[in-house]
Amino acid sequence: MQEPVRMSFTLRDAEGNVLRSYHGDRRYYAASTMKLVVGLAVLRLVDAGAIRLDDVRPATHVYESAVGGTFGFDPDDVDPGFPAEGEPITVRDLFEIMIDRSCNEATNMLIAMTGYDALAATCALCRLRDMHVDRMIGDVAAAKATGIRNEVTTDDLSSLMLQIVRGDHLSRESTLLFRGALSRQQYAVIGPILPAGTPWGSKSGWVDGINHDVAFVGAPDSASLRILSVCTGGYGESQAHEAIRAVTSAVL
Repeated sequence: MQEPVRMSFTLRDAEGNVLRSYHGDRRYYAASTMKLVVGLAVLRLVDAGAIRLDDVRPATHVYESAVGGTFGFDPDDVDPGFPAEGEPITVRDLFEIMIDRSCNEATNMLIAMTGYDALAATCALCRLRDMHVDRMIGDVAAAKATGIRNEVTTDDLSSLMLQIVRGDHLSRESTLLFRGALSRQQYAVIGPILPAGTPWGSKSGWVDGINHDVAFVGAPDSASLRILSVCTGGYGESQAHEAIRAVTSAVL
């Protein structure tokens, strides 16, 4: 079924107040924006001492489906820079490449470490009303199952990004690590059209018919900080990027 054409956005200030919003409670498939939840859950475990950033794990390309069995990525969806099966990679590297280059393999390995209960607890901690993460990236069998769907709204996405950037639930060290990864985003839509010299960081997400971006704009510790999230459905990629940039220009 083709995704209906739709668009939503939410703009928040440093205190979390909604400055402008359009259909902010409309649900979308989350795509890679769900990696913000995974990242926050991982760093909370790091802060609690349950795992360490320097822990080394064997890379894997085979993952457990939420409905049983295993799956892997199609060749076209494989991250060419991800280590071969069994090669070592640290938790820090898994976290960073999940955020800055949106690596799906790293995401699934980290979800295997956290478990879905920790992801649900993270959404509850952040008081997200609609956002949830119920399966790994690329879990087609689970995606076809009723009720197993990763969803997001721009209201929740903007609130989550703000809490991450402010460090509401993390140590200072983990907050700076998260900010740094967001600032190195390789697939940004909002950030590149901001005035030169503007501090920003973001997490985008896309699949066919879905394109999202959420960004912090301005110095993270300043009162002038803004958070903008934009979600689109039913557009081609170029049309979606034009829509996201148009919203950015209009509200910032």
